[in-house]
Amino acid sequence: MNIEEIDAFFFDLDGTLLGLTDDDFMRIYTGLISKRFEKYLPKKKFIEALLGGTNAMFKHNDSNNFVLESFFNYFTDKTGISREETYNNFQKFYMNEFGELEKACEKIEVGPKIIKILKKMNKKIVLATNPVFPEIATRKRCEWAGLSFNDFIHVTHAENSNYCKPNPNYFIKMCEMINVNPKRVLMVGNDFLFDMSASSIGIKTWMIDNYQSNLEFKEKYSVDYKGSLVELYNLLNK
Repeated sequence: MNIEEIDAFFFDLDGTLLGLTDDDFMRIYTGLISKRFEKYLPKKKFIEALLGGTNAMFKHNDSNNFVLESFFNYFTDKTGISREETYNNFQKFYMNEFGELEKACEKIEVGPKIIKILKKMNKKIVLATNPVFPEIATRKRCEWAGLSFNDFIHVTHAENSNYCKPNPNYFIKMCEMINVNPKRVLMVGNDFLFDMSASSIGIKTWMIDNYQSNLEFKEKYSVDYKGSLVELYNLLNK
């Protein structure tokens, strides 16, 4: 890989810069947040509404509204909980109980080192995490990885994004925002669907070799490079 041919690096967060499996995350996350809403409805119905609202965010394809709107519309309709109560309870959860999830995360020590090198190279760096979480939750997960929003030129979250991965518009919008040609971007991630789908608009892809997910999409999108974050670090540090 010729680093000179890459102007921008898009990094996934969960499973890439932050060690966390999808199964562990969902198990702990749903267990914690369902307690916050137990005074409104049974756990099973809450989780159904939560997952349905998240699915609505994935389907969101509206350049005039952020994906969080689709979640609120679905969730409040299914539960009967007002938008204000929904928002307040989620915010309180992310300020408090959400921190318990850090115990299930593995800090990827080489991650911040890679970001530091790229900043010295004056590369454009985007935290391209799927924007299904609000800003407060994204900031915390970023901190758990030993990073901050200031390390990136842009960070996607539910309150500033019009699309989610794997929608091609998600990647198109980011390239337009930071004024970069997709062909001069490298997407680094662990998910064959959500991250490797960047290749659909000509972005080069790097699939890391741990925490891999959505393996059933292994053959759908092209993978240009494979290897660990340590290998990427060594390549950049030559």
